[in-house]
Amino acid sequence: MWNDFGEYIVSYCNNISDKFEDSNCKIIEIAIGKFFGVSKYLLNCSNCSNINFIATDISPSNKNILFDDVRNPNMDIYHGADLIYSIRPPQEIQPYIENISSEVGADLIIKPLFNEDLNLKLKMRLVNFKKAIFYESKGIQDIKTKY
Repeated sequence: MWNDFGEYIVSYCNNISDKFEDSNCKIIEIAIGKFFGVSKYLLNCSNCSNINFIATDISPSNKNILFDDVRNPNMDIYHGADLIYSIRPPQEIQPYIENISSEVGADLIIKPLFNEDLNLKLKMRLVNFKKAIFYESKGIQDIKTKY
């Protein structure tokens, strides 16, 4: 499932690169915690040279994760982001993630816990991509898989 989620993000970035020649795709994972399944996929995939990946957390578990508190965010981290995503964010921080995404004009993907509702005002649509199930902001155009 996590590779499928990563593949969807790579497809998103490839779509951006196709539209804007020689452009990089800035992806930020908020509240990464200690789960690195998707980030490892993005950092290790062979066709991801156009991806600039950043991970943030309020309690970074290693030196590659930037400290940030979404309740009082360092917006310099997020400026220029194309896509912000979060995997299983607690409901109480979801509105803060939404605010960050809206402020910088980034698309948003939220992968909640299986039985958890979203706590967002933004219109989101449910996506079933292979084995990955998540919500994305309605601004994201349909991604055509290139694999």
